[in-house]
Amino acid sequence: LDDRSAAQKRHDALAMVFAIAARHNDMPTLGGSAPVLVVNVDATDLVGGMGGNGGWATVVGSGAHVPVSVAAHVGCAGTIQRVLVDEGRIIGITTTDRVFTVHQRRAIIARDKECLIPGCHVPASWCEIHHVVEHVRGGPTHTDNGVPLCWWHHRSLGTSGWEIRMDDGVPQVRGPRWWDPDERWRTPRLSVARLTLPAPLTRTG
Repeated sequence: LDDRSAAQKRHDALAMVFAIAARHNDMPTLGGSAPVLVVNVDATDLVGGMGGNGGWATVVGSGAHVPVSVAAHVGCAGTIQRVLVDEGRIIGITTTDRVFTVHQRRAIIARDKECLIPGCHVPASWCEIHHVVEHVRGGPTHTDNGVPLCWWHHRSLGTSGWEIRMDDGVPQVRGPRWWDPDERWRTPRLSVARLTLPAPLTRTG
């Protein structure tokens, strides 16, 4: 059941539109990159917040404070850059690339068609690609570990009761008790990407 208010639904739809537009090739870039949301968070707070222990992050440019869960969602669909600071001096920078490539996105879209949650028909091309096994827990950025989730279902996955797993590269979902009293794992949809191959060449003479 979707218990969001009408205002929240409008907000989420607008946020999804912004995310889709930012990926478009015709959009302007900043230093060669698409417009991005940058969130600063202390490494200790990030780990504690993802474990449900709270913590706050700061949106760069505005100074606004948001829950660490926001930083975690930004990182799931983007990149994490670790900056090591010692007494105010930057002494190390590392970047963890966790963005699914264009080719991986196309393959996942061809496989799943829509948001993976049953009953949600947001096209996969509009969705974010979710790491089934979280990247911070060693989950690879691979088609066998990626599924499309709409903006709302991606952000509510941890509290909605829906669960996702991969069975030999095939996505499966288990719904909350109100949706399925038996709480069985199900394969939402199976699709086969058909490729049109050229006719075989024949030698003459």
